[in-house]
Amino acid sequence: MPASLLSLPGRLRRARSGVAFVYEALQALADHFGLADALLVVDGTALGRQSFRLGRRPLGAATDGMAARGARALLDSPPGLYTTPPGAVDEATAAYVSDLVAAALELDLLAHDAGHDPLTGLLNRRAYELALTEAVARGRRYGWPFALVMVDLDDFKAVNDLYGHAAGDAALRVIGTEIRALLRRGDVAARLGGDEFALIISNAASPEVLGPLVDRLRPRLAVALPETGVGFSAGVACFPADADDPVRLQALADERLYLDKAAT
Repeated sequence: MPASLLSLPGRLRRARSGVAFVYEALQALADHFGLADALLVVDGTALGRQSFRLGRRPLGAATDGMAARGARALLDSPPGLYTTPPGAVDEATAAYVSDLVAAALELDLLAHDAGHDPLTGLLNRRAYELALTEAVARGRRYGWPFALVMVDLDDFKAVNDLYGHAAGDAALRVIGTEIRALLRRGDVAARLGGDEFALIISNAASPEVLGPLVDRLRPRLAVALPETGVGFSAGVACFPADADDPVRLQALADERLYLDKAAT
């Protein structure tokens, strides 16, 4: 096997993501075997069936020799490597690369799970703390303001007590979905534990960001969780107007959250 392919395990360890490695592996195959096109269909991973095409080409676009075989039809083919010209890669090499790709995708899934709350799909506390630290670092470097919003559900214990923990978990999943729907690209949402959430809202320089957020979230929760009586309290602290370090921002947002909760 050529050195370019034997080096793939090392490239996997250095790759910025499993998906990025997949395209590196396809390119290595194309360079060595002179492929005009290649499609790799992977199944049997926790992520389900996935297809990757050389050079990140659209999966349904028919080009070169693959046109005659029907690129769209290939997407429904059994897992494996499909190339132009056909059969250019021997079975042992194709299996070797497919196994590495499956491992890379599983590593992506593990990395995702390590940083996300399994119930809501939002970031978990550890990933949130890293995101807040990074937001402060970017803010200091580039002068980008942002708002930290702490959200705590009111009377949520009653949902578990009256309807059971399965209903409480279902409600938290709905809340996670509703929070994600409110955010823009670049914003961050996390579940810190229990019924406590945190949002990092980019390009927000003052606590006035809280008003529109509350106005949008309250009716969404009322529709999503009817007859539960669940509401929420919130507190906001802004970088750099209120504080320029993550610990102080967190403390201020928490303090304002508790004031809001006491006022309701």
